[in-house]
Amino acid sequence: MILTIIIINGCNNDSASVNFNVEGASNAVIVRIDGEHTVPWDTLKIINNSLILDLPLDSTLKTFYYFIFDSGASLRIGIEPGDKLIGSVNATGSLTDYKITGSKLSEQLLALYQPVLESSRVIDSLDGYRKLSNDSDSNYVKMETRHYKFLENRYYSHKKEILKVMAMDSSNLSNVFGFFQKVAAAPLFTSKEKDHIYFQEFGDVIIEKHSNHPLARIFILERKRMLRE
Repeated sequence: MILTIIIINGCNNDSASVNFNVEGASNAVIVRIDGEHTVPWDTLKIINNSLILDLPLDSTLKTFYYFIFDSGASLRIGIEPGDKLIGSVNATGSLTDYKITGSKLSEQLLALYQPVLESSRVIDSLDGYRKLSNDSDSNYVKMETRHYKFLENRYYSHKKEILKVMAMDSSNLSNVFGFFQKVAAAPLFTSKEKDHIYFQEFGDVIIEKHSNHPLARIFILERKRMLRE
């Protein structure tokens, strides 16, 4: 009996369970994120809107995966030993709307994704209005100026929201992904003068706690590059 318990615990330490209810997709390609590289893991069918699997952990015990659905939707998760992810995914379009519990890494990724989702909706709305507009040249300039201002406001709101999420769990390794987010094609963190405080406030914690993780090493290199420029 003791041997059985040891074996079960060993399996739990090597993998995490995933139980997703998925709407709008019939299969998912799953790849593992190894630092700046991705490694294909498997392609799975979604049967009766259900995607149930066990994902292995790598040697870091903080492993990230990317799910790409055949509908064009996608999402990112992170797993640690003993995680049991339960979620619902609306994969009907490219803007994936999902909920997830059972993993600190994945819950932080979701919180970091919410500003991305909102910014994408804003950009799509502006693009849609632009396509439908029949304004004259003079009104078109006013419209573009108005849209630019609206997008600029969304950019700074997005950045504030990301910083707020990071502050809630500053040592969470998932925060690395927040530093590389963009609004449209504009990165959130690019200014040595304005952003060095955030790289120190949140970056120092990540580096101290996860210095040997491939994602943290990428972040260290990027931080050095940015602070030199």
